[in-house]
Amino acid sequence: MESNSEPGWTLPTPPPLPAGYDKHHIVFLEAVHLPLATLPFEYTIDAYQRTQAHEVAERIKPATIVISNVIDVKPSDMDNAPHLQLLAIMATGMGWVDKEYCARRGVTVVNAPSANIDAVSEHFLALYFASRKRLGAVDNSVKTSDEWRQTFSLTKKVWPEGPPLGVKQETLGIVGYGALGQNIEALTKALGFREVLIADRKGAAKVRDGRVSFQEVLTRSTTIVIVCPREPDTINLVDEQEFGLMRKEALLINIARGGIVNEAALAKALKEHVIFGAATDVLDTEPGGPGTTPLLPDMSKGEEPVPNLIVTSHVAWFSGSTIANLQKINCDAMTAFVEGRMYDPRARACVAVHDGKIWK
Repeated sequence: MESNSEPGWTLPTPPPLPAGYDKHHIVFLEAVHLPLATLPFEYTIDAYQRTQAHEVAERIKPATIVISNVIDVKPSDMDNAPHLQLLAIMATGMGWVDKEYCARRGVTVVNAPSANIDAVSEHFLALYFASRKRLGAVDNSVKTSDEWRQTFSLTKKVWPEGPPLGVKQETLGIVGYGALGQNIEALTKALGFREVLIADRKGAAKVRDGRVSFQEVLTRSTTIVIVCPREPDTINLVDEQEFGLMRKEALLINIARGGIVNEAALAKALKEHVIFGAATDVLDTEPGGPGTTPLLPDMSKGEEPVPNLIVTSHVAWFSGSTIANLQKINCDAMTAFVEGRMYDPRARACVAVHDGKIWK
């Protein structure tokens, strides 16, 4: 076969359709989040606004292509889809994907890397300032009580431990140094953060150049941001022991995935004022609400709220530019698969699994 100048690249060879199919059949599991782009190949589609975990297996049964955003598509689900060829993740995060299963099964997996970098970085800044300035507590007090008029100042109520840190006093610890971590580093340096520390892997025997040990990041940082993938070795990466290493003025922000920070340990650390505060855009179980996590007690049952905590509903990614990026990357990746161009250098960044091999 004729070769392109790029090593390992060959002329496109579209994968054959399964017997009985004259075009691809797409099952889109979560259309509620964003619409598909116009796809330049023939297909049929079942589009569901929302899909619950117990509905996945039955819904994907006829699919040759499955599109997911945040819902897990497990091996047991894919076992029910004998014609499945492509799992297209319309998101950057894909820690839930069983890549080894997909490689053995011959299912190609693509995602949308770096589609949301700007939006998520901006959400980090929003959570940082709102948390450090305790804007929620101030806003709630002004709107629901007469305390400001009675005391003339809410500062002692909102910050009983003293004034909050300013950016020039902050040491930022970044856990996860991909494109998102690097962008946050640039933004915080531009804002004037005193120092930025890049954490090495937890338990690393040798600290790489330009990195700081995970433990040292915890002990030195005044703000810590979690931006690493959710993988088996990052589940409960930050647990009760790690909170015990943090400074009293530490602020923890998780914009990665639920499960990386142990939620019960975080709730305990906040209730006992071990750290200054926390903010998270992600939960271990989503969607979440009162009673679904230690971070969200059910106050209708008399449970006490977790103090100094901001929770947003996995919306850090949401912006016009992110939607446009996700649609384009998803469209380009699926089209490259259908046309047999997975080895094209322009498509490689999206490919996680192909030809029975794990690419990333």
